[in-house]
Amino acid sequence: MKIARRIGSIALAVVLTLATLAAIVVAGLSQSGGETASAANAGSESPEPRSAPSDGQFVVAVVLGRSGSDTADVLAPYDVLASSPRFFVYTIAASAGAAAVDGGMSIMPTHTFAEVDSGAAPAPDLVVVPAVNGPAEPEEAAAREFIIGRYRAGARILGVCAGSRLLAASGVLDGLQATSHWSRIAALKISNPEVSWVTGQRYVQDGRVTTTGGVTSGIPGALRVIADMAGEAEARRVGESIRYPGWRLNAPTAMPVKRFGLEDTAFLGNTAFPWGRPNFAVELRDGVDEIDAAAIFEVYGYSQGATTSALSATGFVTTRHGLVVKTSLLKNATATVVAGRLGEPGTEQGFDAAFEQLSNSASSSVVHSVSKMIEYPIARVTLDVAPLTAQARTPILLLVSLALAVGIGMLPSTILRWARRRKNAAWK
Repeated sequence: MKIARRIGSIALAVVLTLATLAAIVVAGLSQSGGETASAANAGSESPEPRSAPSDGQFVVAVVLGRSGSDTADVLAPYDVLASSPRFFVYTIAASAGAAAVDGGMSIMPTHTFAEVDSGAAPAPDLVVVPAVNGPAEPEEAAAREFIIGRYRAGARILGVCAGSRLLAASGVLDGLQATSHWSRIAALKISNPEVSWVTGQRYVQDGRVTTTGGVTSGIPGALRVIADMAGEAEARRVGESIRYPGWRLNAPTAMPVKRFGLEDTAFLGNTAFPWGRPNFAVELRDGVDEIDAAAIFEVYGYSQGATTSALSATGFVTTRHGLVVKTSLLKNATATVVAGRLGEPGTEQGFDAAFEQLSNSASSSVVHSVSKMIEYPIARVTLDVAPLTAQARTPILLLVSLALAVGIGMLPSTILRWARRRKNAAWK
């Protein structure tokens, strides 16, 4: 009888310990997801300068989701395509209000879907579709209708990273080959079996639809579209200015198939234990390059090692190619860095600088996990070694969580032993 009680007590302690630890991790993952997707600045409006395409220019509409969009999925292809005078690029959304992107900022759309449908805005020859937070949800119904409508009207489609989820939900990918972020493809094969999902490719082209792999694969994907629409010479010129690592115009698109492994333990720990993260405040200034602006938010966002906030002197910034970004006011906070001015003058900016900055406060394993997550080659990046104190938050939280879980797991047996002692004392 005593042995049975002991086994039952141990089993209960183990179950409670594991349940408590699981609850802590679930709460952490929930908070991490909420912080990554948050951008509280949406809703306000600012005058948006509008212009018309010149004769012979290809018109590009970059979709902004109502549920929130991935920052680099929007800004990186925008930068690449707007760097060519052959393309007239604007942003578009369901409404005229500021559209949230990850990282604590939002973007003022140039046009609405209704304006294109009515002829008040130029119809796009190319529609760029980024990852959005609710691709199949009712709040993105207008985006799905716009995408399928423009595709049926003859427009090309560029789906960036998990933007393929929105494309799949719209039905555009039915019967086509497509790719997506490597962490999404397994689920997409189940939810959208009518699409031929391809792994291990930086981008996949099928007819008028191009889909890309991880976040930064949108850059070579956009360059491929430039080559198709404006010629290889123009794509080569833009590509040389963007300087994506290892990019060549007709280089093979194959890349290693990625998956989570033990090397991602520290990165996953950041995601599971988000409490006490430092805030990384980024100042944006007029004329900032779009990739420079996106990189720092994307790298820190994927690291899960810090929250990010976007700041500017007036609350609105116009980027190098005319994108209007809404931020928090600089006077209410202090900036950690200025986007596009990381490191020494004359050094690489963009994702190279962002990864170097991250290496100041994160372990090398986290840095390489982020590189894998956004599919950015970092061989040419000079990485620093972060002090141990900067890497201590997650291990400490893990130990505290384990101690709390074990304490709760042992609580029933502790209470039972206390009750027995009191009972025995009362008999004496």
